[in-house]
Amino acid sequence: MFVVIMGAGRVGYLVAKMLEEEGHDVTIIEMDKERAKELSLLINGLVIEGDATDPKTLEEANIKQADAFAALTGKDDANLLACILAKHLNPKIKTSLRISNPQNRRIFEEVTDLKRYFDFVISPEEIAAEYISRNIVTPGFDRVLFPKEGAEIVRFSINGDSEIAGKLVKDLKLPRDALMVAVYDEKGNLIIPSGDTKLPERGQLIIFAKNSVLDDVKKLLEKKKPENES
Repeated sequence: MFVVIMGAGRVGYLVAKMLEEEGHDVTIIEMDKERAKELSLLINGLVIEGDATDPKTLEEANIKQADAFAALTGKDDANLLACILAKHLNPKIKTSLRISNPQNRRIFEEVTDLKRYFDFVISPEEIAAEYISRNIVTPGFDRVLFPKEGAEIVRFSINGDSEIAGKLVKDLKLPRDALMVAVYDEKGNLIIPSGDTKLPERGQLIIFAKNSVLDDVKKLLEKKKPENES
C-alpha cells in the first residue's frame, strides 16, 4: 500500500516505521522544518515539509495515488480538515482521523455530514501505534495483533439492536479460544467482566482471541435481534 501520513510526532513516526517494515510505501507531511529534516534521515519514504491542510501540499504528496491517509497531529481541527481535503482529492482513499479530545471524537462520529470524510477515528488514549498501523493496512474492525501467538485483541460495538445486548457474559457461548477482557458502557466506564457481568445495551467489548476463531466471534457479537424483538 501507499500511505500518506500527516504529522511526524512520536505516533506518526512509529506508524511510518511499522508500515515500512511491513513493506508499504510511506510519505510523511510535517510542518516543522527541523523535524522534517530529521525524519528524512530516519525513514526510507519521502518527507515533505509543508501543511497537509493545503491542497497543494497534498497533491505534492501524490494523495491522488495513495491508498490511505492518516492525520496524526495533536490538532483535531487540522486533522479533520486534512481528511476532508484528502477525500475531496481522492474519494477512494481510506482516511484515519486522530482525535486528542474524546469529546470531539463523539461529535465527529455523530455528525452525519462529517462521517463520510473519514473511515477510522483514532484516540491516542485508547490505542497504540501498532493498532493504528493495522487499521490502516487491514480495515474491518479495530485490532491489536500478536503475530507470533496467532492471536488478536479486537473491539466490537454493541447497541440496542445487538442480540447480545443485556445478556450475561457466561450466556454468550464464546468459542473456547476467545476471552472477553473488558467492557465499556455507553458512558465509557470500564468494566472488567466476569461470567455474571451483564452487557450494556450500548457500549464496546474488548475480546482476546486466536485468529482461527475470530470469524465465529464476529458473527456472534454482530448478530442483530429479530425485528419483532427490536
